[in-house]
Amino acid sequence: MSGPDADFTDRTEPVLGELPPRDTTALVRAVRDRLRLAISLEEIPSGTRLNQVAVAKQLGVSRMPVRTAISELVSEGLLEMVPGGGVAVRSLTPGDLLDVYEVREAIESRAVRRVAQLRPADGLARIEQVVSTHKPRVTGYGAAELLAADREFHMAVLDATGNEYFRRALVPVWSIVERGMVRSLHITDVFTGAWDEHEAIAEALRAGDAGHGEQLLLHHLRNASSKLAQTMPTSSPDET
Repeated sequence: MSGPDADFTDRTEPVLGELPPRDTTALVRAVRDRLRLAISLEEIPSGTRLNQVAVAKQLGVSRMPVRTAISELVSEGLLEMVPGGGVAVRSLTPGDLLDVYEVREAIESRAVRRVAQLRPADGLARIEQVVSTHKPRVTGYGAAELLAADREFHMAVLDATGNEYFRRALVPVWSIVERGMVRSLHITDVFTGAWDEHEAIAEALRAGDAGHGEQLLLHHLRNASSKLAQTMPTSSPDET
């Protein structure tokens, strides 16, 4: 049994894989990140109920880090409490994506203006390095690599502000962004076009043009949100 309303224990093949030993804090982070990626890549589909024992067994860890990681993912909106107890992967709607991109616009447009005004040497160099590393290679990337590269660019911009709270504000909703992006992987020009836009944003930042940089960033986000929303079903599995 797979798909909506399936239980994690119904899976015949493990999708997570064991994690190496590490300290408790790092272990919770590793469990959370692995679950987040599995949900984003739809290895664990919407509607699937998570069984803590089964998850812990697949990852080779105790239930404690799994319980803590699941609690964090509920807070992020990836998981939700279900009647009768337990949690399941929350369905993603077009409205979710549009709401998250509205938040992105507010945070990232301000970040772009700040970076263009400050023009921090190390921050700009890092942004340009990310673009030069990934733009020529993006057509050969798999799903996880595409998500990681896109995340690296946008986080590099936030980090270049010198204000750690820009990143802290955006990280909790980033998993929703990536769930939407996975649905558009079959649209070839989405990611190649995105990296052309990344490069243009980086050039505006280097030039110190805050207004143009902000316009490019807003165009980039609105273009992405429009394309991603079009890939979403008009109703959730529970409504069909």
